[in-house]
This record gives sequence, C-alpha cells and structure tokens, in this order.
Amino acid sequence: MYQHLLVPVEDTDTSIEAIGHATEFAQAIGARITFVHVSSASGARTGAPCRQADLRVGDLLARAEAGARAQGVPCTSVIAAGDEPFDTMVAQARRHGCDLICAGSQQAGTSIPDGVRPTMLSCGTDRRPVVSASVGVLLGAHRALTEALHEWLDTIRTERERGGIPQARTLREMVDRLHGLAARGFRAKAKESLFRRLRKRTSVVNAELDELERLHHRDEELLHNLTRMIGRNSHAASTAGELEQALSAYVRFVSEWMGREQGVILPAARRYLSYADWTEINDEFHCAAPADRAASTRYTISEPDGSHA
Repeated sequence: MYQHLLVPVEDTDTSIEAIGHATEFAQAIGARITFVHVSSASGARTGAPCRQADLRVGDLLARAEAGARAQGVPCTSVIAAGDEPFDTMVAQARRHGCDLICAGSQQAGTSIPDGVRPTMLSCGTDRRPVVSASVGVLLGAHRALTEALHEWLDTIRTERERGGIPQARTLREMVDRLHGLAARGFRAKAKESLFRRLRKRTSVVNAELDELERLHHRDEELLHNLTRMIGRNSHAASTAGELEQALSAYVRFVSEWMGREQGVILPAARRYLSYADWTEINDEFHCAAPADRAASTRYTISEPDGSHA
C-alpha cells in the first residue's frame, strides 16, 4: 500500500477539492503527505516572486497542512520552481520518496512516459451545480478575507520599513473592511447553517465542528484585540513592529480554521449532505447578504484619549 503521497497545492477550487480527497485517502491508509506548490522558474530568475507572493503561497500550504493535521495525517510542505509544473511535481515526488501523486483532474498531464513517473491518482470533481456554487461562495469568502489581511499586512510592513505607521484613518478603514467581509459577515449565518445540517446528517465530524466553533469565537476575540491595538497605537510609529507581529499571528490563525473548513468539513459535506441540503444552502448563501448587511454592526476604534473616530 502507498506510504507517502505528493499533493500539489494551488489556489483553485479544483485543487482544494483534490487536497481534501488526498488527505482523506492518506488518513484511511495510514500514509503521510508532502504538499508541493510549483512556482514559475522564469519568474524566480527575474525576481518576480516578491515577498508578498511568497507569503500568499505560504498561506496556501499552511491551510493544506491544517486540514491534514486535523485528520491526524503527518505532512510537510515544499515550494519548487519550474516552467513545466507537472514535470517539476514528478521530480519533487522522486526527490522526497513519494510513491503516489494525488492531483486534480486538470493537473494530470506531462511529457514524462508512464513507465518512468510515479503512480498518479487523479482526484474527481463534484460536478453537481449547487454544490459547486455553494462551495465556490465559501471559498470566495476565504480568498477575500485572505487578500484583505495580506493587503493590510503589506501596508503596515511597508510603513514600518520606512520608519512610520499607516495613518489612523487607513487602519480604521482596514478594520471596518475585515469586519464586513463575507467570511465573517453577511454569510457567516449561512455557513453556520451548513454546519448544523452536517451535524444532522452525521456525527463523524462533530468534534471538528466543535473545534471550529471555538476557533471562530477566538477569531472574533483576536480581531477585537487588533482593533484595540490600532486605536491605542495609531499615533506611535515605534509600535508598528508590534502591530505587524500581532497581525502576522492573526493571519496564521485564520489559515488554521480555513484549512480545517477546506480540508475536513467540505469533503464531509460533499459526502453526507443531500442534494436538497445543498440546494437550500446555496439559496441561503446567495440570499443572506441583504438582510445581514443591513443589520451589520459598524466597529469603532477608540483613540488614545478614549474618544471614537
């Protein structure tokens, strides 16, 4: 039986679904996983993969690892450079001693002869329209939150390197944006509905759902603490490093719960929820925005003198 899987990681819905399949398979057979992201070798030679891009790739790999850890699957991650992604992936499989490559169907294709390359498992894709639509909404919310966090982190880091800190108004706008994003805002209730339906259909992931509820509560606490920190330090350039450190830790925390949702909950939902369940979930995802947005709370940041901006 296979002992070591190589699983490519990309920021596509197909790749995320394949990662979930591969992780479940590894858990079932007692295998370990090496996750690999392949970046452009020509881009690397010209210096195009900048620090921001590297951090985003790191997030993708962190999410894949979080889902694997949640299922007790030993894993590690590597970043490789190559202009032929599949050939580079095969080379990484050999380098790390992997005896099976698990990839999405769109990633299967190479000039390497079948007798030379490692065994390849092409993971299927759930083609039910309402499932794809619902999962797409959730993953889109994940991406929007991740992009906002990295934009915020890039802004703070750039100003810190210049010896300053972003203007208080800029920081307040960032916090308001984070609180209003779909991943935590108007679609949060719809996501909770998915969790409730999954509990009704199976108890297999109850422990993971409990952990996610705890993580989501902790998420709100951490974001509130960041809000307070910004209000306290918005006029102090010397504390920019502290703010950057706190935000970096928050980004890592968000990657943890996103990875668990992508790598544990979504595969289970595809397996156990009925088509009728998905139809109702899809309706909730697409109808939740107006009502919840109207009822949303605007968060304020306290200035050092106790006033509100």
